Amino acid sequence: MSRKISFILLLLFQSLISSSQTDSIKSCHSFFIEPELLAGKIAPNYQQYPPSGVKETFVLNIGVSNVDNKIWANYYNHPDVGMSFTFSQLGNQSVFGNELEIMPFITFNTARRIKNTWFFKVGIGASYFTKHYNVITDTANSPIGSSFTWAFKLFLYRSLWVTKNFNLRLCGGFCHSSNGHTQLPNVGLNSGMIGLSAQFNTKSPDPNFLFPEKIKEQIPNTYFLQLRTGAGMHERGGAFGPPGGSKYGVLSAAVSGGIIFKNHLKVRAGLTYRDYGNLLDYTGQPFTTWQASNIFFSLGCEFLVGHFGMDIEGGINLYRPFYRAFYEKYEGSTATVFYFLKSTFPMRLGLNYYLIDPYKKPRFNVFVGADINANFGQADFSEINLGYSIRL
Repeated sequence: MSRKISFILLLLFQSLISSSQTDSIKSCHSFFIEPELLAGKIAPNYQQYPPSGVKETFVLNIGVSNVDNKIWANYYNHPDVGMSFTFSQLGNQSVFGNELEIMPFITFNTARRIKNTWFFKVGIGASYFTKHYNVITDTANSPIGSSFTWAFKLFLYRSLWVTKNFNLRLCGGFCHSSNGHTQLPNVGLNSGMIGLSAQFNTKSPDPNFLFPEKIKEQIPNTYFLQLRTGAGMHERGGAFGPPGGSKYGVLSAAVSGGIIFKNHLKVRAGLTYRDYGNLLDYTGQPFTTWQASNIFFSLGCEFLVGHFGMDIEGGINLYRPFYRAFYEKYEGSTATVFYFLKSTFPMRLGLNYYLIDPYKKPRFNVFVGADINANFGQADFSEINLGYSIRL
């Protein structure tokens, strides 16, 4: 699974760079290198969480700055795009070890200027931990159950000092790592960070430069149908285990339809079917295939940037008969609000890579993707996808 996720991320990075290189690159298009120094703390999310000191992080961001020669760049107010490489010392070497991370990102400017403004950065990628839970040597490390995990980052930046080729910024935000329930335990590692970044640009406009106002493009909204199949994997149990169990497959099929707004945002609604496979009744009798199934109504939106899209989906379960027995065995009483939320609202977050640039408005398009699926906010399984989109 980790190799497949890495392959998707590699394709994504290639798309980010290649989609920004054309013969019409304008004067404020440049490549940048941006080191960051961060410090922060891991936030405990259960009572016996392992203690930790200061988390120390070094980040190297490489990407394209102030892109203004693409339709999507104008729509998203000329964002920065690229790849970040991160090393973190997690504040408790004996339990957590260190974290290495690779992550595609996009940074949105909140204004038309570079000076005296705020930026939002969003990234999703993969992490490698030098230590994870081991039933013999590291039983305290319930947050991290495997070497490879998903990684998510949401940061806010404030420019402090801007020159023609340099931008010093204050930054702070939230980091999350977990393996998507592919290996237990998997409580997850959350941390808050603050620090400084120094962006060095190969070519940059004057610090007082103002990007032109957004072009009001007359792009008609279009309708689409979409088919998706997925193959996922998880280890059966709750967030804390039991560890060392068998891995089980989860197969998905989804059909949906919706509207593409301004050729940038896909909004859809549909139905998803999941087969949880070799699911045994906790009384000792096997469930039938139908009883091990899940059907839910889904609502999703996908932000298109070049060849790729950030896909966010939520829904309402219509049929999931096995989940009550599952919850009682691994989580506890079903007479709680947590059971209601987890049994009712499925969620999905991931990245898709389109074979044909969606901005070329192809009638038919194919995409591959990787995502993490959750029961409300608790990870359920990790998945790779193959999909087919048709413009009507």
